[in-house]
Amino acid sequence: MHCGIDYGTSNSSLGVVKAGKVVQAMLEPGSVYLPSAIYRAFPEHELNEDIESRTIRQQLGNAQGLVYGTEAIDAYIRHPGDGLFMKSPKVFLGSDLNKDQMDFFEVIIAKMMTHILEQARQFYGHDLRQAVIGRPIRYHGIRGEQGDQQALAIMQHAAAEAGLDEIVFMYEPLAAALDYEQGLDQDEVLLVVDVGGGTTDCSVVKVGPSYRDKRERSDDLLAYSGNRIGGVDLDINLGWYSIMPLFGRGTDELHNKAFDAIAVNSIPSQQAFYSRFEMPIHAKADVARERLYKVWLDKLSSHLVRSAELTKIALSSAELDALDLAYVEDGLQVQVTREDFREAIVRSTEKIRQVIDDARQASDTRIDKIYLTGGSAVSPVIQQLIREVVGDQVPFVSGNMHGSVACGLSVFASRHFA
Repeated sequence: MHCGIDYGTSNSSLGVVKAGKVVQAMLEPGSVYLPSAIYRAFPEHELNEDIESRTIRQQLGNAQGLVYGTEAIDAYIRHPGDGLFMKSPKVFLGSDLNKDQMDFFEVIIAKMMTHILEQARQFYGHDLRQAVIGRPIRYHGIRGEQGDQQALAIMQHAAAEAGLDEIVFMYEPLAAALDYEQGLDQDEVLLVVDVGGGTTDCSVVKVGPSYRDKRERSDDLLAYSGNRIGGVDLDINLGWYSIMPLFGRGTDELHNKAFDAIAVNSIPSQQAFYSRFEMPIHAKADVARERLYKVWLDKLSSHLVRSAELTKIALSSAELDALDLAYVEDGLQVQVTREDFREAIVRSTEKIRQVIDDARQASDTRIDKIYLTGGSAVSPVIQQLIREVVGDQVPFVSGNMHGSVACGLSVFASRHFA
């Protein structure tokens, strides 16, 4: 049996086509979406040992000690320093990785893929051996094509280790277009804007009844563009702007340390932050240093970014949100407005603007609709940005904002492997 797998930066999902319709697998209780996170609590006898000197395979132990998705995030929040936690590994795959780091991500992703496939096999009651897997146009990283090839190699090896015999990669915005196409009764030229967790991808695609049954769709992809800016970057931008002034941003002593603390998508920054932290020996530390020390001691960087993410989501439907930091200091919170969010992400939105404009200009054709997908595309700030680039005449359309990629991959899998 074949399937489509959207292994996402924020969430992952899987679908198959049954009786002409996509059915997404239930990957955790009550949800067809699994947060892309993994956690293993270290047993008590390991806590006093030198964990970091072990290989990643030794740290992960057997699969029985692992939890995934929401359960992994909750376990990390409860016991941040007592286990191995990884969220959004996809965001690192195009980075400059050494051999040990490549092995780390390959093992992590293989474990997560194995879990996703096990859940799906149980849900469908069938084995899954073939898959179309989504990929961004550009993986997050600064290595260009070399980084993309590295990321695809890691994904290929991980998928094989998870038990898949045959895989095909497909651009995620093209997959989203195929999902939208299923409901059309006339042909259109679609601008797909996919603001995912790790990247922003845009494509201009011919969709409709004339193209729907084609096994090969590369000729229908008129233009595409991508950038390594995604929802995780927006979360970090918001955290840096709204949270980190409380932790020393803007001070001579703590500014760089505060930046490293919030930069969870940078391996060098996280290594620099968690390598050491100096507190005054004879004097009392100021409040900002005390707070940052708490982040260092309890390994709360991911928790800070998660708080920023929740506020970003809240600001999609509200003008104001109270960002709660009580896990750092009792009663600590900061009021964040939608305008704050707009200001916080301005450098990122300029890059997103360029991606949209590049795809639109490269296609040199009239756009009929703008199809929005990806979690951050919900934001009114992002939608206003798209309007500024494309204008008000072209209507927005959207479908399954979080599941369109998985559904499109599933549709293509049903044709490709049939």
